[in-house]
Amino acid sequence: MANDRRLPAEVLPPGHDQLGPAGTPFPAGTAQFTSGVYDAEYSEIPRRSLRDYLRVLYKYRWLAATCFGLTVGIAVLLTVLTPRLYTAATRLQVSRQGQIQLQLSENVLNVEDSDRNVNGVSSFLATQVAALKSRDLAERVIRGQRLAQNEAFLHPGAERGGLFSVGAGLLTSLRPRGWERNAPSMPERHGEISGDIDPGLLDRYMAYLAVTDVRGTDLIEVRFTTPNPSLAAFLTAAHTQAYMEANDEARLATDVTAKDFLGQQLRESREKVENAEAALRRFGTEHPNVAVNQEQKLVGQKISELTSLLTKAEGNRVTLESRFGFLTEPKADAQSYFLDKPGVQKLHLALLDLKAQRAGLGNRLGPNHPQMIEIGEQEGELARQLTAEVGHEVDAVRARFDAAKGREEALRKKLGHLEESAIGLRDLGARYDLLKNDVDTTAQLHQTLLKQQMETAVNSALVASNIRVIERAEVPKKPSKPNVPMNLMLGVIAGLVFGLGATFVSEHFDNSVKSSEEVEGLLQLPALATIPNFALARRSPAMRAIADHADGNGKIALRKEGRMPPPTQNGFSRDLVVVNEPLSPVAEAFRALRTAVLFSTPDAPPKVILVTSAGASEGKTVSSLNLASALAESGSRVLLIDVDLRKPACHRALGVRNDRGLSSYLAGQADLKSVTHVFTSPKLSFIPAGPTPPNPAELVGSARMRDTLEALRDHYDFLVIDSPPVLPVTDAVVLSREADGV
Repeated sequence: MANDRRLPAEVLPPGHDQLGPAGTPFPAGTAQFTSGVYDAEYSEIPRRSLRDYLRVLYKYRWLAATCFGLTVGIAVLLTVLTPRLYTAATRLQVSRQGQIQLQLSENVLNVEDSDRNVNGVSSFLATQVAALKSRDLAERVIRGQRLAQNEAFLHPGAERGGLFSVGAGLLTSLRPRGWERNAPSMPERHGEISGDIDPGLLDRYMAYLAVTDVRGTDLIEVRFTTPNPSLAAFLTAAHTQAYMEANDEARLATDVTAKDFLGQQLRESREKVENAEAALRRFGTEHPNVAVNQEQKLVGQKISELTSLLTKAEGNRVTLESRFGFLTEPKADAQSYFLDKPGVQKLHLALLDLKAQRAGLGNRLGPNHPQMIEIGEQEGELARQLTAEVGHEVDAVRARFDAAKGREEALRKKLGHLEESAIGLRDLGARYDLLKNDVDTTAQLHQTLLKQQMETAVNSALVASNIRVIERAEVPKKPSKPNVPMNLMLGVIAGLVFGLGATFVSEHFDNSVKSSEEVEGLLQLPALATIPNFALARRSPAMRAIADHADGNGKIALRKEGRMPPPTQNGFSRDLVVVNEPLSPVAEAFRALRTAVLFSTPDAPPKVILVTSAGASEGKTVSSLNLASALAESGSRVLLIDVDLRKPACHRALGVRNDRGLSSYLAGQADLKSVTHVFTSPKLSFIPAGPTPPNPAELVGSARMRDTLEALRDHYDFLVIDSPPVLPVTDAVVLSREADGV
C-alpha cells in the first residue's frame, strides 16, 4: 500500500517539475521554491533477504565480534575462577520388604502389598528419599564419624587428607573404590561425640547432599558434591551406612515391639479361654437338659416333626369332615357315593339284574305269577341289603372322621406342650450359646496369636534387609563442577546470541539512510550516482594494483605501501580525485554523476547546476569540485562558483587565494574578470567566494547576482555552484530559483 508523505521542495533532482503556490506546475528546468509542502507517493519497501542480513552482519562485524569475544571471555573467566567441586554417588535398591521373604501372609510385620502412587511417583520411594535427606540422619553421621572435629570436613580442600582413619569404620561393601588405604592416619575415635551439633555444620552437610530417585525403578541415588574428592566419596559411604544402620535399628525395634505385644496378647487370650470354658462347664452342670438340647437340638426337631404330623392329620380330618357332611344331608344320594365299594357295587348290580328279569317276564306272565312274586321278594331282599350296606359305609366314614379329629386334637395338645417347653428353654439356650461362642472365639484368637508369634520369631531370626547397594561410591578423578565443555558451549551460544542481538538492535535503532535503493524507496526519486568512501576506495585491491603499475606522471597519488597521499598533488587537494586519481573508482563514480546530470532532463542538459545538502560537512564542496572537473574533462567550458560566502572551501582545494572573489564583485569592489581564475589541468574556470560579507543572503539574492548568472550562461557550457546547506541558511533556496537543477 502506498504511503502519502510530505517532502520539502529543495530535495527535488534536476529537471523535476515543481509546483507553484497555487498548486500549478512550473516548467521543467525552472527553480521555483515556496514554503509549502508537496505530496509524494511511496511504495512499500520490500522485505529483507538473506543477503541483506549478511550485509548487516558485515556492517556491524566489529560490534558482533566484540560482544562475542566479551561473552566467551566472561564464560572462560567464570569457568577458570569457579572452585572445583567433586561428586561421588552411590545407588541403593530399596524395597518394601527384604530380598528374602517367607510366605507368612498373616504376619503382623507384613505391610500392605499395594503401593500408592502420587503423580506417578511411588510414595514409598518418596518417603525413603525424604528420610535420606533428613537432618537427623545428617546429625547421626556427624556424631558417629566425629566430623565436627575433623579438619578435612571443617576446612575441605582438593589436597587435604585426614579422612582415612575415620573411614576405617566403614563397611567393606560400602568402602569407595579408589580409597587410599595407606594414607596418613588420625587418632582413633572412641565413641560418638556428645552435646549439640552446630547448625552451621548441618547446613554445610546438607548443602553437600543430593538424593534423587531413579524414575521407573526402585533405585535411589545418593550424591555428595564437595571440594575434596576423598571427602565426597567418604560422606557418600558414611551417609549410606548410617541410613542402613538406622533402618536395621528401626526394624529391630519393630520386631521387639511385635514380640512383646504378641506375648502379652497370648497371656491375656489364654486367661480368657480358661474363664470361658469354666463358665460353660458350670452352666452345663446346672442345666443338663438345656446343655443336651442345645448340643443336639431335640426340642426343635420334635416340634418340627409334630408340626408335620399335625398338618397331615388336619388335612385328613378336613377331608373326612367334608365327606361325612355330604353323606348326612337329607337329599344326598349315599348309594351313588359308595358305588365304588365292592359290596355296594355287587348288591346294586344284582338288584338291577332282578329288575331286568321282572321287566322281561312281566308282559308274558303277569304280576300274580309265582315266578314274578318270587322275583319281587328277591328284589326286596336285595334292596334291604343294599340299604344296610350303604348305612355301614356311612358309619365307617363317621368313625374315621371321629378318629381323625381325635388324633388332631392329641397332636395339637402335644405340640402346645413342646412349644411351652421351648419358650422356657429359649433364654437358657441363648445363655448357653453365648458362653459357647465366647469359648470358640477366645480359642480361635489364641490360636491365631500363637501362630503369629511363631511366624514373627522366624522372620526376626531371618534378618533379611530391604536395602541393597547396587553401585558403591567411587573417589572421583575429575571435578564435576564446573563443566568446562558445557560452560564453553553456553558461552559460545550466548556470545552468538549477544553479538547477533547487539547487531540487529543497533540496526533497528539506526535511522540513517544506508543505500541508494533505500533513498529511492523513501523519497520516490531517482539517484543520480553513488560516491564511494575515499579511504575505503584507496585501500581496495584494485587501487593498489593501479598504483603498482602507475607511470609516475603524478596522476595517481597512492604509493605501493598503501600510505595516504600528501595533502596536495599538483597544487590541488587530494579530495579532487578526478584530477589526482583519474583511474580510481571514486573518479569513475563522479564521471557517472556527470553522465547522469547530462541526461537528467529530456530536452537539454541543465546549464546552471546548484550543489547543496541538508547540513554541513556532507560533501557539497567535494561533489562540486569533482563534478566540475568531470564536466571540464569532457571538453566543456565549465565555471565553478563558490557561493558559500560564510564558510568557503573551494579555494583551498584548488590552491588559490580568497582575498578577492564573488563577494568583492557583488559589492562592486572588483570586476568579474579579475576574480575569475582559469586552470589548464583541468581546463576549468573558478570564482572563489571572497571575503565574508556582513550580509551574505542579500548579496546572493540580489539582482546583480541574477544578472551575472544570466550573463555567464552565454559564456560557459556549465555553471556549477557550490552553495551553503539549506537547513542552517536560506542562500541555497534563494539561488535555486536561478538554477536549472539542484
